[in-house]
Amino acid sequence: MRKAKAKVGALEDGDLRPENVAQIAKDLSVTETEVVEMNRRLAGADASLNATVGSEDGGAQWQDWLEDEDSDQAEAYAERDEMDARRALLAQAMSVLNDREKDILMQRRLAEEPVTLEELSESYGVSRERIRQIEVRAFEKLQEKMRELARVKGMQIPA
Repeated sequence: MRKAKAKVGALEDGDLRPENVAQIAKDLSVTETEVVEMNRRLAGADASLNATVGSEDGGAQWQDWLEDEDSDQAEAYAERDEMDARRALLAQAMSVLNDREKDILMQRRLAEEPVTLEELSESYGVSRERIRQIEVRAFEKLQEKMRELARVKGMQIPA
């Protein structure tokens, strides 16, 4: 913007003359409104977030008034704590499954890229339908064990 102003000879501070605004807008392929807004933003002084507000004797700073709307540390900690507890329950509940059920359930439900029924049926030498039945039964057993463990620990597991 400063180069564009210098090119048209508009080196003064403050608002630009209409003919300068039109020329800069044409040169930069933007609207005249955008030129005026940018010029006003650049003309304004920068303000520090560390500048004191109110009295100079150790008063608050501007940054003290800023709030991070995305950060709720208490909620984040509670969510992380609950997730850790659920992971521990899951690990403990997996003990009710046999090795084949664990493998199928982990590959179908817990993997980032789930394996298809077809791939598992070839691996185990059974039909896709049988793999689906094993998966459903294993999931039901796992849910039942997790609810039981949650009741013992006083946790709430949605139905």
